[in-house]
Amino acid sequence: MITKKNKNSLTFKAIILAGGKSTRVGIKKDKGQIKLAGRPLIDWVISKLTSLDNLTEEDIIIVGPKKRYTHFKRVIQDIFPQKGPLGGIFSGLKASNSQYNLVVACDMPFLEVKLLQYMREEIDSNDIIIPRYNRGYIEPLCAIYSKKCLEVMEKNIQSGILSVRKIFPHLKIKYIEEEEVKKFDPKFYSFFNVNFKYDFEKGEEIIRFKKGFNN
Repeated sequence: MITKKNKNSLTFKAIILAGGKSTRVGIKKDKGQIKLAGRPLIDWVISKLTSLDNLTEEDIIIVGPKKRYTHFKRVIQDIFPQKGPLGGIFSGLKASNSQYNLVVACDMPFLEVKLLQYMREEIDSNDIIIPRYNRGYIEPLCAIYSKKCLEVMEKNIQSGILSVRKIFPHLKIKYIEEEEVKKFDPKFYSFFNVNFKYDFEKGEEIIRFKKGFNN
């Protein structure tokens, strides 16, 4: 069992899923390279992750096309191509040398660092730490996964069962409930992602709001 005394000594890495295309956005680029307010989405994400305690750019694994992300230190290809987020999470976990890994999508520019820190503190002996909010919605692309997930993930991928949620019954889950999330991220900005053109307008509104709030 992981105690409060040794929580800070846990090895911990982050995985960014950057293999998705931007077909719904209507821009012919990898999604992570699309710019929001003049800055690539993946740069927004990395700046948030490197604000976590003891996490540097060297601790971040990007799962995506190597030729598109050559300026980053650790980029890996999907082991099982075209298998969606589950395949990406599996590939990242497989490449990581850490037992616990925070997994996020490359199009989530407003991750709340304090929420991520809180999730990290809730690892204990759990296999997955995952937010649950908005009447029970689960966010699998802003969650912490243990390497213990690899076996059931691989089994499901090979069986064509690609929903991330389908691995949950086989693992020990810690849900970060809505009231806990609200303490750190009352408007759930962490879970905002860019899928459509109008999301850029919404994203810029959030930037203006956060800038005004911080001032």
